[in-house]
Amino acid sequence: MSDSPPDPAHCAADIERLRLVYGNFPLMLAGSNTAGCVLVALLYGEVSLAKLFAWLFVVFAASVMRLLDWRAFQRAPAQRDARAWIRRLQFGTSVSGLLWGIGGIVFLASDDLSHQLFTVLVFSGVAAGAMTSYGVMWRAYMTFLIPFEALVELRLLFERTPLHYPLALVNALFVSVVMYSAFKTDRTVGSALEITAENAKLTRALQYQATHDSLVDLVNHREFNTRLVDVAERAVTAHEPCALIFIDLDRFKEVNDQGGHAAGDEALRRVGLILKEHVRSSDTAARIGGDEFAVVLPGCPRERAEGVAQSVLRAIQEFVLHWEGGHYFRVGASIGVACAAAGKADAAALLRVADAACYAAKNAGRGRVEVRSADPRPEPSPFELEALRRPI
Repeated sequence: MSDSPPDPAHCAADIERLRLVYGNFPLMLAGSNTAGCVLVALLYGEVSLAKLFAWLFVVFAASVMRLLDWRAFQRAPAQRDARAWIRRLQFGTSVSGLLWGIGGIVFLASDDLSHQLFTVLVFSGVAAGAMTSYGVMWRAYMTFLIPFEALVELRLLFERTPLHYPLALVNALFVSVVMYSAFKTDRTVGSALEITAENAKLTRALQYQATHDSLVDLVNHREFNTRLVDVAERAVTAHEPCALIFIDLDRFKEVNDQGGHAAGDEALRRVGLILKEHVRSSDTAARIGGDEFAVVLPGCPRERAEGVAQSVLRAIQEFVLHWEGGHYFRVGASIGVACAAAGKADAAALLRVADAACYAAKNAGRGRVEVRSADPRPEPSPFELEALRRPI
C-alpha cells in the first residue's frame, strides 16, 4: 500500500461523500430496523423465538453503535481524516451486512414457502434501500452487500429444490442490477464532487492571490486595511487592547543599487520570513509598500507589542544577505508602534500614529523602535467649535 499523501481534491470529494451518506443515516437505520421488526413479526411461530429475538437484539445493538459513529462524525472538526472515517463506515456496513446475512439463514429456515418468498422480497428491498443510502460510496455499499447476499444465496441454494434454484438466480440478477446502479451512481457523484472540489480549490487560490503579495507571501495592502478595520472593531466590542507595527527598512536602496533588483527582492523575501517567525497565527503581517511592512496585533497590550517590535528589529539587524560575487548586504529598520487601550481602538488613529512613530524613529537616527498611544481623538465640544470660529 502506498504511503503517499492523498490528493486534496480527492479527499474533499470523499468527505462530501461521507456527508451525503451520514446525512440521512438515522432515517436509514430506522428503516432497516423496521424491516427487521416486520420480518420477526411475520415469522413469529415459524422460527425459534430465541433465534428471532437474539438476531433482532444484535441488529438493534449494532444500530446504536452506528448511531454513535454518526454522532461522532457530526461533531468532528471540518478537516476530518477521510480515510479513517471511510474505514469506520465500512466496518459498520460490513457488520450490518453480516447480520442481515445471518438473518437470511435464520428466516429462510421456515418450511412455509410463502414465508420464504416474502422474506426474499424483503431482503431484496433492503438491498435496494441500502443502495439509496450508500450508492454515493461504492466501497461502503459493497461491504454491506457482499456478506449479506452471499449468505442469502447460499441459503437458497442449500434448499436444492426446483423452485429455490430459479429464486436464487432471480435474486442474484436483481442484486447485480442494484450493484451496477450503485456503481454508476458512485462514479457520477464522484466526478461531480471532484469537479466541485477542484473549483473550490481554484477559488481559494484566486482569493489568496488577490489578498497576498506574491513576492513575500504576506498579506497585501488592501487586505491589510480590511483586517485592520476588523481588528479595531472587534477590540472595541470585546473591550480588549490591540496594536499596529509599522516597519520601514533602512539602507534598502543600497541593496537595490549595488546588488540589483534580484538582491532587493531576496532581501524583501527574507524580511517577510522574519516577520512570519515573530508573529502569532492570529496576527496579520503585511507588505504595504516597496520596503514597508506592517503587523496587526489583536488582543495585544502595549508591553507585548513593544517586545515583538524589538525582536523583529534585532532579527532584521542580524540578517545578512550574501550575494553573488562575494557581496553581502545588511539592512536595518525603523519601527513605529501604535497601541490602543482596551475598548478604544480606531483604525484611522492606529494608522496615523504608527506612521508618525515610524517617521520619528527614522528621524531619531534609525535602527530603533518608537512606541506611542493611539487612542481615538475625542469629538470637539460645542465650546471648542465656537472658539475655532472666532476671528483672531
